[in-house]
Amino acid sequence: MKLIHIFIVAVMLALGFLAFRDLTKPVEHQLSFRVQGNAAYVFGTTDSHSHNLVKNFVRKNPNVDTLILQAMPGTQDMDTNRRVVMDIRAAGLATHVPADGRIASGAVDWFIAGRPRTVECGAMIGVHSWGSKMGDRGDKTFYDSQLRTQRYFLNKMGVDPDFYEFTRSAAGPDDIYWLTVDDMLRYRLITEDPGCAP
Repeated sequence: MKLIHIFIVAVMLALGFLAFRDLTKPVEHQLSFRVQGNAAYVFGTTDSHSHNLVKNFVRKNPNVDTLILQAMPGTQDMDTNRRVVMDIRAAGLATHVPADGRIASGAVDWFIAGRPRTVECGAMIGVHSWGSKMGDRGDKTFYDSQLRTQRYFLNKMGVDPDFYEFTRSAAGPDDIYWLTVDDMLRYRLITEDPGCAP
């Protein structure tokens, strides 16, 4: 066997070993919880593994009644995120964003699922349009197809259904709009006025 063939076989074996090693590693979730008393601080993004992770967390922590959304940039899997959100509502959990909390995109649905929903002054909640990069505000066809479902979801959660169209026009897919407290009150995103100074 020529030297080059031996080298190629050795490289293929090494790559195969590395791939197998990665497959046997435990899954490192993008989402994590830190329990403190009756609350759980939440960090990270949702991915395809998050549904079972959240269900198991809720089952193992029946004393937790509030999710403190600390640092959540969004989701990598919208379908899974939707299922997680419905589990949060079904569990009757409150959601809260602290003064140094920062959530955006799909994580805003986590907040919306809470009952009640509260923020502290300084909390940052960011929204933007979804879908492809067609046009400044995303793909119109995608938005039109989701309009009825999203309006139904928001109404069921006690949020003004017009919030969906607002997120579409607030910022493009690659941008972010940080809600003001007035925005949160206007669209009933929060159930209590935090009383922040203008």
